[in-house]
Amino acid sequence: MGTLIAAFAAFVLSALYLLPLPPDLLPAAFAPYRDAVFMALSLYVVVAILIGRQRKPKAEPRREPEPRTEPVAPPKEEPPQVGEALLFLSLLQDKGRFVDFLMEDITAYNDAQVAAASRVVHQGCSAVIKEYLAISPVHEGKEGDRITIERSSDPNRYRLVGKVLGEPPFSGVVIHRGWQTSRLALPRFTRPVDPSGRNTITPAEVEVR
Repeated sequence: MGTLIAAFAAFVLSALYLLPLPPDLLPAAFAPYRDAVFMALSLYVVVAILIGRQRKPKAEPRREPEPRTEPVAPPKEEPPQVGEALLFLSLLQDKGRFVDFLMEDITAYNDAQVAAASRVVHQGCSAVIKEYLAISPVHEGKEGDRITIERSSDPNRYRLVGKVLGEPPFSGVVIHRGWQTSRLALPRFTRPVDPSGRNTITPAEVEVR
């Protein structure tokens, strides 16, 4: 407000210079005072403007809003089927004595005894596998068939042995038909599993007497 009044007063004094007023309107002694006041008011206006500029806060540079990105959830790691594998092995043991057969030192038995024991293992384990897996041969023909493995053949379906040189196609003889499954439904395991501890495959059997 003070700056505005000073500017208006300076305007009035400057008008006294420019307007054609009669010489006898103002006394001759008024001119020096008029000039001094005009200079003071002009100086006041200039100083007020400079001070106002210094006090005016500098405008901060405009910051562009950062693009909002949705947090990406880390991929969920599927827990390894440790319990299901233990239960499946337990079923092979219960139905076919699979672990007993593998852990037994069969070098002390003759072929007839081993053959008799393997029959029990074969029947029991075959029943478990057929219950949870649908197994079929990879090669639908017979062992001994001559086939050609093309470049476009699935490498997971064939394992090349012998003298494998150059690039496909390869011609060879089937020495094993391979196995594949179209269904894998392992039994559900409900007991807690400690990967660093001792997990029971099949409990010890105690006959109470």
